[in-house]
Amino acid sequence: MRNSGFRETEIVEGALRRVTDLLPGSWELLVRRQVRNGSLPFDAVVELVAPTRERVSFVIEALRSGTLPTNTLIDLLLALERPAGVPLLFVSDYIGPTVRRAAAEKGINFADTTGWVRIVNDNPLILLTGQGADRSPRTRSSSAVTRLNGRAAGRTVRALAAAQLPVGVRDLAAIADVAPSSVSKLLVTLASEGIVDRDSDGSVLAVRRRSLIGRWARDYDYAKSNTSVGYYIAPRGIERALTRLDQQSGVTLTGSAAARRSLPPTSVPVVPMRLLALYAADPPGTARDLGLIVADRATANVVIAGPQDAAVLPDADDQRPAIAPLALVLADLLTLPGRSDAEATQLMDALAATDPSWEE
Repeated sequence: MRNSGFRETEIVEGALRRVTDLLPGSWELLVRRQVRNGSLPFDAVVELVAPTRERVSFVIEALRSGTLPTNTLIDLLLALERPAGVPLLFVSDYIGPTVRRAAAEKGINFADTTGWVRIVNDNPLILLTGQGADRSPRTRSSSAVTRLNGRAAGRTVRALAAAQLPVGVRDLAAIADVAPSSVSKLLVTLASEGIVDRDSDGSVLAVRRRSLIGRWARDYDYAKSNTSVGYYIAPRGIERALTRLDQQSGVTLTGSAAARRSLPPTSVPVVPMRLLALYAADPPGTARDLGLIVADRATANVVIAGPQDAAVLPDADDQRPAIAPLALVLADLLTLPGRSDAEATQLMDALAATDPSWEE
C-alpha cells in the first residue's frame, strides 16, 4: 500500500522507537526495509529477538491516520496478514481509540508514533502495551484542528450528531452555519481518530456519535468554555425553579433536566436530579427572576451560564423552556459536577437502542 506524499520511513521509525522503549533491555529489535513477500510489498519486516535468541517476525504496514474508513482499514490489514504467513504490525502517525478497539478485537498488532502499542505473540510469549496521546497530534504542515473548544467546533459537532448521512463538507457547513474551511479542518482530526469515516471525495459516510461527544468533552467544558457562569441555591428546590422557567425568556435547559426530557417515557433516570443547569442571555438577571441565592460550586443546586454560542438560546416565540441541542446536553452532562456522566451514558444507551451510530 503506497501512499503518495506519505513519509513512511519517519512513521515506521517513530513507531518502532516506541516499541523499543517498551522492550526489556535484554531484547533486540531488528528491521529490514522494503520487503516483498511473494507479490505483496511491505514497508518493512521487524524481528523481536529474545535473550534465548528465539525470535518472531512481523511484517509492517504503514498508513497515515484517517486514510481509510475503520472497517475498510481492518479488512485491508486482515487481508494483508493472511498471505504474509507471519503476524502483521500496523503502524501509523496516530491510531485513535476506535481503530485501537477494532484492531484489538481482530488480533491485529499496532504501534503509533505517539506511544500507542499493542503487540501480542504466543511463542515466544510477548505482550507489549503502551499508552500514547489522547488526541491526534498536529504536524507543522497540517491545518487540522486539534482542540475542539471553539464555537465553530461546537456547531460542527452538534451538526454531525444529528445530520443525515452521507453528507458533504459544504452541506455540513451549511447545516452548522460555519465556514467550509472550518468543517474541513475538523473532519481531518475526527477522521484521523476514527470518529468519522469519509469517502474519497471527503464526504462523511459514518459518525461514531458516542465517541464524537466524548472527544468533544475532552476539550469543551460547561464551566470553562461558557461565560458568566454563576452558582446558586434554589431555596424552594429545583422543581419549583423549573416551574418558574415557563415565564422566563432567553433561557435554555441543559444537563439533567434536558436529559430527562429526551429519555423514553418508560425510562427511570439513573440518579436523582441534584443540579439544574441552564443557559441564559442574562445569567444574573435570570437568577434574580427565579429567586435564587448566590452560592459556591460545592453547595449550589442551580448553575447558569452565558452560552459560548448564542445560537443555543431560544427565539422570543419559541416554546418555553427551550431545550439545548442533544449533543450539547450530552457534553454538558459529561463535564458538569456530580454523577451527571452516568446520565449521559444512560441517554446515549437509549439513543443506541434505535440508532446504531450511538453505540460507539
